[in-house]
Amino acid sequence: MHPDRRLIDAEIHARPVQPLAGPARIRRAAFMADADRRQLQALRTTLAARHGDLRPEARQLEYGANGYRVTAEVHNEFATLTWVGPIDDWTPWPAGIGLEAFEDMPLIAATRIDLVAAAEISPAALAGFSPLSLCYSALYDGTAQAATDFVMDAEGFTRFELAAGRCGELRRGVLVRRLLEIETYRTLVLLGLPLARSRGADVQAQEARLSALMRQLALGTSVSDNQQSLDALHQLSLEIARAQDELSFRFAATHAYAEVLRARLNRLTEVSIAEFTTIARYLENRIDPAVATCRALEKRLDSVAAKVARSTELLNTRISLSIETQNQAVFDTISRTARNQYELQQTVEGLSIVAISYYALSLIGDVLSGASVVLPVDREIVLALAAPLVVLVTWFALRLVRRGHGGH
Repeated sequence: MHPDRRLIDAEIHARPVQPLAGPARIRRAAFMADADRRQLQALRTTLAARHGDLRPEARQLEYGANGYRVTAEVHNEFATLTWVGPIDDWTPWPAGIGLEAFEDMPLIAATRIDLVAAAEISPAALAGFSPLSLCYSALYDGTAQAATDFVMDAEGFTRFELAAGRCGELRRGVLVRRLLEIETYRTLVLLGLPLARSRGADVQAQEARLSALMRQLALGTSVSDNQQSLDALHQLSLEIARAQDELSFRFAATHAYAEVLRARLNRLTEVSIAEFTTIARYLENRIDPAVATCRALEKRLDSVAAKVARSTELLNTRISLSIETQNQAVFDTISRTARNQYELQQTVEGLSIVAISYYALSLIGDVLSGASVVLPVDREIVLALAAPLVVLVTWFALRLVRRGHGGH
C-alpha cells in the first residue's frame, strides 16, 4: 500500500459537515500560526490531550464543552475554533471550550452567525445592520436568506443573519459552513494588501535607483566607473531578491485564498433581494482590487529584477570588452618592446662582430709584423685575405654562444 494512501483517503473526509437543527448562534475564531507552523503541531497535541484523540491524518476535532458543541480545525497556516450555542447566548468568548490553546496565536477573523428557523429574515434583524454595506440575498434557489454588513461588533465579530426555515438540518449545516469559510477566506485574502501597500514605496524607490543607474551607465567610460555601477547593480539585485523572497509566499497565498473564496461564493447561488447587493458582488468589488494590487506589485518587482539582470549583463560585457582592449594595448606594447630589444640586440651583435674582428685582425697584424723579419710575408695582403675569414668565424662563434644561452 502506498504510504500516503491513508492521508489521501482521510482528506476526503477531513471536514465533515455537521447538521444543525436551529435556531442556534454559531461563532468562529480564526488564528494565524507562526512561519514554521510549529504552533499548529503543538495545537493538535494540546487539543488531542484535552478533548479527545486527534489522529495524525485528521484535520478536524469535534467535542462538547461547557454546553457548547465545539469544532477545532487545523489548516496549512491557520486554525479555527467554532462553537455552537443557543440563539440567546450572549457570551462572546466562553471559558472551557479550548480557546486557551490558541492564546499564543494572533486572531485574524471572528464570525458570528445567527441561525433562525424562519423562512425570511425579519425587519428587526435587518435593522441591526449598517445600510451602507448591507448584503441581503436569497440562497440556494430561494430556500434560505442571508444578510450581513461585514462590520465588526464590540467583541470583534462580524455578524451574519441566516434564515433557513425551508432547509433541512444538513443543508443548514452546509450553509453555515459556507458563510464561515467565506468570512475566514476573505480575511486571509486581504492579508496581502497591507504588505503590498507598505512595500509599494520600496519598489518605487528601487525603480528610481535603477533609472539613475541606467543614466550613470550611459555616462560612465572608465573601468572604475563601470565597476562602481556594477557594485550598485549587485546591491540592488540583492535587495530585490530579498523582497521577492519575503513577498512570494504571502502573495501566492493571497491568490490561492482568492480562488477558494470565489468557489465558495459561486456555490451560494445568490439572488439579491430588493435593492440590496449580494455577498458575492460586494466582496468581489473589494477583493478583486486587493488581489490586483498584489499582482501588480509582483509584476513590478519581476520587471525591476529583469531590468537589473539585463543591465548587469550589459555592464559585464562592457567591462569585459574594456579589459580585452586594455590587454590588447598591453600586448602591443610588449610586442613593440620585444621588437625593439631584438633590433637593439642585432645592432649590438653587429658591432660586437666588427669590434672582435678588428681586434683579431690587429693581433694577426702584430704577428705578421714579427714574422716578416724572418719570412718573406706581405703583411697587407695577408690581412686583406684574412679579414673576411675572421669576420665569418666571429659571426659563427657569436651565434653558437647565443644558441647555448637560449638552450639554457
